[in-house]
Amino acid sequence: MKKSIVYLLIALVCCIACDDNTGTLGNSITPGADSIKIKTSTYYATTRSIAVDSVLGKTGKVYLGRFTDPQTDAMFEADFIAQFNCVEGGNVFPPADSIKGDSAVRTELRLFFTTFFGDSTNTMGAEVYELTETLQEGEKYYTNIDPTRFYDPSSAPLANKVYTAIDYSLEDSELEDSEHYANVCIPLPTEIGTEMIKLYRSNPEFFANASSFIKNICPGYYVKSTYGDGTVLYIDQVALNVYFQDMRTDTVYVTQFVGSEEVLQTNRFNTQQVQHLVDDTTCTYLKTPAGIFTEVTLPVAEMMANGDSINSAKIIFTRYNNLSDTQYRFGTPQTLLMVRKNELGTFFEKNRLTDNISSYYTTYSSTFNRYEFNNIARLIIHCENERQEWIEENMGNYDNDVAKAAEAYESANPDWNKVVLVPVTTIKDSNSSIVNFRHDLSLNSTRLVGGRDKIEIKVICSTFNQ
Repeated sequence: MKKSIVYLLIALVCCIACDDNTGTLGNSITPGADSIKIKTSTYYATTRSIAVDSVLGKTGKVYLGRFTDPQTDAMFEADFIAQFNCVEGGNVFPPADSIKGDSAVRTELRLFFTTFFGDSTNTMGAEVYELTETLQEGEKYYTNIDPTRFYDPSSAPLANKVYTAIDYSLEDSELEDSEHYANVCIPLPTEIGTEMIKLYRSNPEFFANASSFIKNICPGYYVKSTYGDGTVLYIDQVALNVYFQDMRTDTVYVTQFVGSEEVLQTNRFNTQQVQHLVDDTTCTYLKTPAGIFTEVTLPVAEMMANGDSINSAKIIFTRYNNLSDTQYRFGTPQTLLMVRKNELGTFFEKNRLTDNISSYYTTYSSTFNRYEFNNIARLIIHCENERQEWIEENMGNYDNDVAKAAEAYESANPDWNKVVLVPVTTIKDSNSSIVNFRHDLSLNSTRLVGGRDKIEIKVICSTFNQ
């Protein structure tokens, strides 16, 4: 009887949520001696900012540049390591008698981007180094990666580049052309391309696939930000281009090797001096790409103490408006993941999706200036069930004293009732279904109501009366 009632109740929760007078609803839908009382309650979660020195660096984009954060006066620095793909079974270069001199006429890296943060006129600098060690498939690389593991810092760079986000050497008509793809071109020694052509003649098997290409031909490059302040490029694609001339027409052609996350590329970020923001108790922060997350402590034990069935639990995180008068403001995180703190690392490393039990996501509402999680009831129940199962299994070790066992559990599992709010981006398939969550690696920052101000959790629960 009671199970049937619960199912019916869940189906009607949406209908009753807009009715302020729910006290007698159970009597109207429950036959016989059984009855359900519906009630609403308010509980309070506490929040704090937590510093995050790095996040998983796997991404479809890479970042390059520097920007001084006006909130911290600390310089954010971004550079990256990229390896390159070689199309399997493809004809990488035409026959020898088709290439003039059977050699390259130009070799370059091109960094293609559609967006950037900061000033388009800043003079920025970068250096390129060839890797001495390659990234390893299956290893998890975080954004505090030490590049010196992969290149020789005592060696001279292959190339130096001075650039601005917008290439003002181009005509306005070209910059305004819808087909124009903004990029930074970094010339490399022409000999690199010529050597590739020679190796293609002598050992074509080296070009059979990406793994062989990386092992035998090009281990990849570290692109290092060297100077400048105020611009960070959000790079969509890194391309290694080898140009050659046609023997008969002198027409120049290009063979392109493209970097992508499938052949491993990773970002290195250097973010410091955020501790004074973490210590600010007037609010909490979300700061990306690696800086600050918000930790939420849910009053799970209090919410479950009465034995009521929790049907819905709604929590809202309101954003403070950014009143900064700086010219270049950080963006607002658009998608927010809520995940149990003890599952934060594995969620991203194992490419998990939200399950609406231990993880949820929501999007920023610009209309109401907030992030809203409409129902985290299953999370609360899940946390409490884990706790109760442990207590029942281990009570014998604590003289069958429930309070002592509960205290022991919470001491051994201090994060049992904690979740973390993490800015993310989503990867979608052709049907617009989310297939992956990634850390948001762009420059975003926002303040949330919290800290010393507790956050309301609005709960609808039901109680059986007999």
